[in-house]
Amino acid sequence: MSRNLEAPSSFPHWVALGSLALVLWLFFRHTVPALHEKQELQDYKATLSKLRVDYDTAIRDARLGVGPNAHFDLQALLVAIDQRGFTPFELCATYPERADQVLPPEPGEDAPPVEGGR
Repeated sequence: MSRNLEAPSSFPHWVALGSLALVLWLFFRHTVPALHEKQELQDYKATLSKLRVDYDTAIRDARLGVGPNAHFDLQALLVAIDQRGFTPFELCATYPERADQVLPPEPGEDAPPVEGGR
Protein backbone atom coordinates (compact mmCIF):
# COMPACT_ATOMS: atom_id res chain seq x y z
CA MET A 1 0.00 0.00 0.00
CA SER A 2 1.27 3.30 -0.86
CA ARG A 3 0.39 6.27 1.17
CA ASN A 4 -0.22 9.48 -0.58
CA LEU A 5 1.27 12.09 1.70
CA GLU A 6 0.12 15.48 0.60
CA ALA A 7 0.95 18.75 2.23
CA PRO A 8 -1.88 19.93 4.45
CA SER A 9 -4.13 22.43 2.71
CA SER A 10 -3.98 26.04 3.87
CA PHE A 11 -7.53 26.67 2.67
CA PRO A 12 -9.16 26.42 6.16
CA HIS A 13 -6.68 28.94 7.53
CA TRP A 14 -7.43 31.46 4.78
CA VAL A 15 -11.18 30.98 5.24
CA ALA A 16 -10.83 31.54 8.99
CA LEU A 17 -8.65 34.65 8.51
CA GLY A 18 -10.97 36.02 5.83
CA SER A 19 -14.01 35.45 8.06
CA LEU A 20 -12.25 37.13 10.96
CA ALA A 21 -11.37 40.12 8.80
CA LEU A 22 -14.98 40.36 7.57
CA VAL A 23 -16.39 40.16 11.08
CA LEU A 24 -13.98 42.79 12.38
CA TRP A 25 -14.78 45.10 9.46
CA LEU A 26 -18.55 44.73 10.05
CA PHE A 27 -18.14 45.22 13.79
CA PHE A 28 -16.14 48.44 13.53
CA ARG A 29 -18.19 49.73 10.60
CA HIS A 30 -21.34 49.66 12.73
CA THR A 31 -19.96 50.19 16.21
CA VAL A 32 -17.89 53.36 15.71
CA PRO A 33 -20.79 55.43 14.26
CA ALA A 34 -23.03 54.16 17.06
CA LEU A 35 -20.50 55.34 19.65
CA HIS A 36 -20.37 58.77 18.02
CA GLU A 37 -24.16 58.95 18.00
CA LYS A 38 -24.28 57.92 21.66
CA GLN A 39 -21.86 60.75 22.53
CA GLU A 40 -23.96 63.25 20.57
CA LEU A 41 -27.10 62.11 22.38
CA GLN A 42 -25.37 62.50 25.74
CA ASP A 43 -24.29 66.03 24.73
CA TYR A 44 -27.87 66.87 23.72
CA LYS A 45 -29.13 65.51 27.03
CA ALA A 46 -26.69 67.68 28.96
CA THR A 47 -27.67 70.74 26.91
CA LEU A 48 -31.37 70.10 27.45
CA SER A 49 -30.82 69.57 31.17
CA LYS A 50 -29.02 72.92 31.41
CA LEU A 51 -31.78 74.65 29.43
CA ARG A 52 -34.42 73.11 31.68
CA VAL A 53 -32.62 74.40 34.78
CA ASP A 54 -32.28 77.85 33.17
CA TYR A 55 -35.97 77.94 32.21
CA ASP A 56 -37.09 76.71 35.63
CA THR A 57 -34.97 79.44 37.24
CA ALA A 58 -36.43 82.08 34.91
CA ILE A 59 -39.98 80.93 35.63
CA ARG A 60 -39.34 80.96 39.37
CA ASP A 61 -37.79 84.44 39.15
CA ALA A 62 -40.74 85.71 37.11
CA ARG A 63 -43.21 84.35 39.64
CA LEU A 64 -41.29 85.91 42.52
CA GLY A 65 -40.73 89.19 40.68
CA VAL A 66 -36.94 89.06 40.97
CA GLY A 67 -34.12 88.76 38.47
CA PRO A 68 -33.34 90.67 35.29
CA ASN A 69 -37.01 90.83 34.23
CA ALA A 70 -38.39 92.01 37.56
CA HIS A 71 -39.68 95.28 36.08
CA PHE A 72 -42.06 93.40 33.74
CA ASP A 73 -45.58 92.85 35.04
CA LEU A 74 -46.56 89.61 33.34
CA GLN A 75 -50.18 89.73 34.52
CA ALA A 76 -50.61 93.23 33.07
CA LEU A 77 -49.11 92.03 29.80
CA LEU A 78 -51.61 89.16 29.58
CA VAL A 79 -54.49 91.53 30.40
CA ALA A 80 -53.35 93.95 27.67
CA ILE A 81 -53.14 91.12 25.14
CA ASP A 82 -56.62 89.97 26.15
CA GLN A 83 -58.00 93.52 25.81
CA ARG A 84 -56.83 93.52 22.17
CA GLY A 85 -58.85 90.32 21.59
CA PHE A 86 -55.87 88.00 21.17
CA THR A 87 -54.43 85.04 22.95
CA PRO A 88 -50.64 85.14 23.38
CA PHE A 89 -50.28 82.57 20.58
CA GLU A 90 -52.54 84.56 18.22
CA LEU A 91 -50.61 87.76 19.02
CA CYS A 92 -47.28 86.12 18.18
CA ALA A 93 -48.71 84.69 14.97
CA THR A 94 -50.25 88.03 13.93
CA TYR A 95 -47.19 90.16 14.73
CA PRO A 96 -44.08 88.04 14.23
CA GLU A 97 -40.82 89.55 15.43
CA ARG A 98 -38.85 91.19 12.65
CA ALA A 99 -35.09 90.77 12.44
CA ASP A 100 -34.57 94.46 11.58
CA GLN A 101 -36.65 95.69 14.52
CA VAL A 102 -34.69 97.79 17.01
CA LEU A 103 -35.72 97.34 20.62
CA PRO A 104 -36.01 100.43 22.82
CA PRO A 105 -33.05 100.97 25.13
CA GLU A 106 -33.17 99.72 28.69
CA PRO A 107 -33.49 102.38 31.41
CA GLY A 108 -30.10 104.00 31.91
CA GLU A 109 -28.77 103.05 28.47
CA ASP A 110 -28.11 105.50 25.68
CA ALA A 111 -30.39 105.32 22.65
CA PRO A 112 -28.78 103.71 19.57
CA PRO A 113 -27.96 106.09 16.71
CA VAL A 114 -30.68 106.48 14.13
CA GLU A 115 -29.66 105.87 10.53
CA GLY A 116 -30.16 108.61 7.95
CA GLY A 117 -30.39 111.66 10.13
CA ARG A 118 -30.98 113.05 13.53
